[in-house]
Order: sequence, then C-alpha cells, then structure tokens
Amino acid sequence: MSNQGIDKARETRGAAIANWLMDRKWMSFLIICVPTILLALHIPKIEVYSRFADLLPEQHEYIQNYNRMKQTFGGANVVTMALETTDEHQDIFTHETLQKVKYLTEEVDLITGVNHYQVASIAHPKIRRVKTTGGGLIKSEPVLPKDIPTEPEKLKQLREETFNNDIVYGTYISTDGRSALILAGFDEERLNYTEIHTRLQELKAEVEKDGKTHLYVAGEPMLKGWIYFYSKELKIIFGVTGLVMVALLWFHFGSIVGVVVPALGTFLSAIWGLGFVGWMGFNLDPLILVVPILISARTASHCVQMMERYYDEIRVGHEREMAVRTAMGELLLPATLGILADAFALLVLTISSMPMIAKLGMYCAFWGASNLVTVAVLVPLIMSILPTPKVSIQEEHKHLPSRMMHTMGVFLVGPKAGFVVMGGAVLLTVWAFYFGWHVQIGESKPGSPILFPDSDYNISAAKIAEKFAGANQLSIYFEGDKAHRMKDPKVVATMQEFGRYMADTFNYGGTRDIPQLVRSINRLYHYDDPRWSIIPTAQKDIGNTLFMYEAGASMPGVILEYMDLEGKTANFVIFYKDATGRTVHEAVDKAKAWLAAHPMEGVTPRFAGGIIGTTAAANEETEISDLKTTAAIIAAVTLAITVAYRSLVAGVMVFGLLVLCVMTNRAFMTMRDIGLNVNTLPVTAVGIGVGVDYAIYMLDRLKEEARHRTLVDAIVTSMRTTGAAILFTAVTIFAGIIYWIPGSSLRFNSEMSLLLCLLLFSNMVGAITLIPLLVRIFKPRFVTDSHVDDRDTLRDQELAGWQAKSLAKMGT
Repeated sequence: MSNQGIDKARETRGAAIANWLMDRKWMSFLIICVPTILLALHIPKIEVYSRFADLLPEQHEYIQNYNRMKQTFGGANVVTMALETTDEHQDIFTHETLQKVKYLTEEVDLITGVNHYQVASIAHPKIRRVKTTGGGLIKSEPVLPKDIPTEPEKLKQLREETFNNDIVYGTYISTDGRSALILAGFDEERLNYTEIHTRLQELKAEVEKDGKTHLYVAGEPMLKGWIYFYSKELKIIFGVTGLVMVALLWFHFGSIVGVVVPALGTFLSAIWGLGFVGWMGFNLDPLILVVPILISARTASHCVQMMERYYDEIRVGHEREMAVRTAMGELLLPATLGILADAFALLVLTISSMPMIAKLGMYCAFWGASNLVTVAVLVPLIMSILPTPKVSIQEEHKHLPSRMMHTMGVFLVGPKAGFVVMGGAVLLTVWAFYFGWHVQIGESKPGSPILFPDSDYNISAAKIAEKFAGANQLSIYFEGDKAHRMKDPKVVATMQEFGRYMADTFNYGGTRDIPQLVRSINRLYHYDDPRWSIIPTAQKDIGNTLFMYEAGASMPGVILEYMDLEGKTANFVIFYKDATGRTVHEAVDKAKAWLAAHPMEGVTPRFAGGIIGTTAAANEETEISDLKTTAAIIAAVTLAITVAYRSLVAGVMVFGLLVLCVMTNRAFMTMRDIGLNVNTLPVTAVGIGVGVDYAIYMLDRLKEEARHRTLVDAIVTSMRTTGAAILFTAVTIFAGIIYWIPGSSLRFNSEMSLLLCLLLFSNMVGAITLIPLLVRIFKPRFVTDSHVDDRDTLRDQELAGWQAKSLAKMGT
C-alpha cells in the first residue's frame, strides 16, 4: 500500500485508533483472544432455570411484608387443581371420585419442593368440619373421613354436611357439587419445574383414564412447568433462525466470506456474553431467551454495516489495506455510539428491583458492549488478512437494497417528499399518542399472558375461576401490637365489615377470614341455628371458639390459615377470579382506601401477599421502572448524540424519532390488548437501544458525504449505501426473531418478538425517511458545515448518469 493512501486514511475520523490497531494486527488479535478464552471457561457453569422470587420486586413494601409473613401463612407459589365430573348430572360424592380427591391430595404432597403445611383439600386433615357433640362440646374433624363411605346414605349425609360448611362450600367444593379443589404451595427457591409439571401431568392422566372425571391444573409452578415443556421448541427455532440468517447473508454478499465473518463475530460476542453470565453465577431464565437472540442478531447486523462500508471503499478503487483502515476509522464513531446505546439501554434495566430484570440488564449490557471488540475491531482485522473481494460499482447498481434505497433517496430530495413523509409522520404521531398514552399496567386477559388463550393452562385457569371463589388470592396481614389482639371483638367486627365491603370489588370470589370462621363455629355451637351466625361480643368467647377449633384438630397448625398461634397477626384472604390489571388495581386500591378510613386500635394492615398482592407489587414496580428506564434511555442517547456531533439539532432529531417509535409501539400494545408487565418491560429498552443505531449510522453517513458533495447528492448517496445497509441489517434482525411469532407455543415470546419487530421497523423507517428529509429541509449546521470542497470521486463520475436518469424519472 502506498504512503499517500495511508496518509489519506489517517485524515478521517477515528483513524488514529484504527491505524494503531491495524499497525499491530497480531497484538490486536491476542488482545481479543485472551479474554475470549478466559470467558469461555465459565460457560459450562451456566444453568437454565426459573425462580419465582426472581420475578418479585424485592425492595417493594408489599414484597417485604410478604417475605416476612410467608413463613407463617404460606407463599404465593401455589398449584391449584380442580377435579370435575364429566357427567353433568353426577356430583363428586361417590366413593370412586372422593377416592380420587384423596389420592391427588396425598400424591401432590409427595412432590419435591412442596410446602406440606400449604396443602389443602376436603381430603386433607387440616380442612375441618366443626360440629357439636351430644354433651354440647365442639368437635373438629376432617371433612372427608379416613375411610371413605360406600353406602349411599352416608355419602348423602357427607354431601349435606359439606354443603352446610361455610369453610368448604364454594371454596373447596364448587357450588354445584361437581368439582373439588386441591391446593399445594411450593417453596420459592430453586425448584425442578419440569419434575413438578411431569408428575402433575401423570396424575392428570391417571384420574382421567376412566373418562368419568377431568382434572384442571393451574398456578405458578404449573405455569413454569409449561414454559420448560415448550422450551424444547428452542432447538427448532434456533435452527430455522440460523438458516434464514445464513441465507440472507449469502444473498447479500454472495460469498462464503460474507457469511463466515458475521457468523464469527456473532459467535465470539456470544462467548463473551455467556461467559459473563457464568462468571457472575447468573441463571438463564428460558422465558427471556429471545433477548440474547436479538442481541446476537444485532451483532450480525453490526458486522454487516462494517463489511458493507469496507466493500464500498473497494468499489471506488481503494486497495484492501486502505479500504479496511478507512472503513474502520469512519465507522468507529457511529458504531461506538450505536453499540453503547444498545448496552446502556439494557444497563438501565438494572435499576429494577426485580432480580430477573436486573440480571438480564447486567449480562445483556455486557453482551452488547462486547461488540466494540468482536465487531468494531475484529471484523476489520479479519478483512485485512483475507483476499480482496471482487466487487465493482456495477454490482452495487444490481443490488436490490441499493436500487430500492437509491430510488427512495431520489424521492426524498424531490418536491413531493415533504408532503408525503411529513404528512404521514403527523398522522402517525396523532394516532400513536391517542392510543398509546394510556397503556394498561398488568395482565390484560384472564389466565396467563405467557401462554395462548386456548392453551391447556389457560383453559384450566378459566375453569377453576368459574367453579370456585377463585384461584387468585389477595392476602392482607393485620398485624397487632400484642398477642391475642386478633380476638378483640371490635377488631373482628371491623374485619367483617371490611370483607363485606370488598365483596363489591371487580371479579370478587369470596374470603377466608377470622370472622367467617368464628361465625361458623358459633352457629354450630348453638345447634346449627343460623341466627347464631354472629360474632360474640366478648373477647374470651372469641378466644375460646378459636381455641376449640385448633384443639379439636388431629394435627397442629390448622388455625394458621387464619392467624398465627399467638393471635397477634391475622391473614385476611380475598379470592378473585383472575389477576388482570383491573382486578389487581381495584382490589388493592379499594382495600387501602377502606382500611385507611376505618383504622383499628392496635392493628396495622400490611399489604400484601398472595398472587394478587405480589402481582400488584410487580405492576407498580413495572410502571415506575418503565417510566424511569424509557426516560433514561432516550435522555442518554439524545445527550450522547448531541455531544458526539456537537449539535443540539442532531439530538433533537433523534429524540423526536425515538419518542414517536416508542409511542407507536405503545399504541400497538393498546390495539392488541397487550398489558405492560414484568414480561413486556424489557421490550422498550431493548428496542430503543437497537433501533437508534439506524438513525446514528444514517446521520454519520450524511455528515461524511456532505463533506465532498452537495446536500442533495449526499442524501442520495447515503441512502444508496448506508440506507441499503440499514435496510438489510433490519431484515437480518427481523430474521433473527420473526420465527418466534409463528414458531413459539409461548404467547409471551410470540408477542414480545412482534413488539420488537414493530419497534425496530419503525426505527428503521424513521432513519431512512424522516432523518434524511429533516436534514434536507432544515440543513443543520453539523451536516452542512462539514463541506470541504466539491471535488468528484470515482463513484460520483460513474453514477452521475444513473442519478440523472432516476431524477428525470421522478420529474425533478
């Protein structure tokens, strides 16, 4: 390579770093290889599993109260099963069906990780029926006797007793008598959800094989089990994704090098990212694997940008060494800005108090930042030692993305562009802000949004909600200032009024509380006379009633469903039909408002446990985190661009584009009835970080081309080169995640991929339409002031005729 060529390369932006690295190629390779090997050694330490506690915002007041109380009252990680008879005219009170209820209760209690004190059904000893003996004593015994009767008379008597049991009717037995509920709480540390799911499916097959009953299974452990079950699809999804990306790279570059180099950069980036996960001791949650896949696709697109720029320099006649140095030097600024934008957008997720989101932000930020080495440095180094590719300016003419973007560029400098593009942008802005301003926080549909509505899990959840008080619990802990405070008649009466008030809330199902238990026992003590279903006026009477219930049980701790053994803290449980955003929001808000207006002496209400309480905490954290992360990402990216280009106009242009894209995404979520929750929270951060790269690359190319061309020529040339690369890289990223939409049985992965595709598409369209048009209309100084002279390049001379014909075609 001639000294003149080297000197010319050194004049460009970032050339100092590029030339330093290129002058020391083998040292640069060594700098890359050493950390790659060290990080690769940590990859075998990675484990793929989920923890219920990782989804909870550990700093939230509700979760702190929940964690403190769950040792006494149990957690929210509960499996709910409903055994229903298939014959509409037959209830569960047959020997065969009741035997199945008992069998399911005993078998679920044997699954590894179950909390034995949190198993409940009519067949479990802790679920009692209370009756008076001939001598007037209170007797507490299991609802279902140890030896299930076979005689019709005894089964009929059992049915009548069960239907008259306020503790059981509607809660553990459906109101039509055709279904029985079985509950099983599980630990919240690491569980083998595959084992739990497999065993529950085996139990389901066993009780359904005679065709007389059907078992519905829902609850968080079962949901996690389905996620693991469908994770088997990942091999197919990864395989299809890889093949599509290889095909696209081959189509674009038409060479093995064009496939191998991006693949190598992506592979090394994955080693850095996964090695960091293993080094930090993090687990990979199968539910959010789409995010690392997106980062890998983005790595491949950064490689394409670098290679495309290198090919551009070869096309205009530069030798290999100079082409590498020029491409590397010119792209260092936009590549660094883009990569750091990706990394920072993910890093801000670490401000979340939900461990899963915080860990995702940390390791994905490192993964994304590794592209500074595995792409910005490695790709030019590899290209510098490979043979010079055989490309020419004529090939660019034939290239479909280049032809499309050239035509678009010619349109953007024409007279109609302002009306069409800006008019469309205004209409899109109005639509986006109208529909996207108020996105629902939390789940938008009953069941789980992670699975499709017709999934076995969601059908089971809907059936359980239909038949029973509800599988979704809101636990409010009434904490007293001294022992036996929960036996105070005034406190119990206030709790009763509170329960009646909450009966008017949306999707209310029922309650499990001390007043209900006391009324039931008091009535039975008075010969089952309904007029005595009242709360005694003396504390000693309430205390005696509760003592007899506990003392009459064959096993200790049956009272723990209602209060602790000291009577200092009560667990007031409200059942709901679902855990959608509206249900959760209304339940918590109304409960807090009523309790604030009706204080109890010596008692402090503590919110909140159960799946409703933990979901409320997650929703509140999601709403706050979404606002903070979105604002932080947009502000940081805007500031970085403003500083890098020393132009407030550049920052404002990108700021406007990002806000429009985010609001478009929110509007789409509203139209599709997708709620903003812990699962969809990372979408905005990932989408903004990745999508802003397009605007950065376009701005930088416009600035560079404007140094030696008129603004019109700079726009057309930038569109034909960088615009074509942006179009192709966007297609590459789409290819990396789009198969998740039809290919995944997990609705969450499918919808998350759809949202990411929309966010990336809107950023891509904005970068190749709004950015060039705004530059043409407002002629910002950071672009126009970079003009040095009007000398023609080889590319200008060869393309002059082609551009003239295109301009003539557009009527300009």
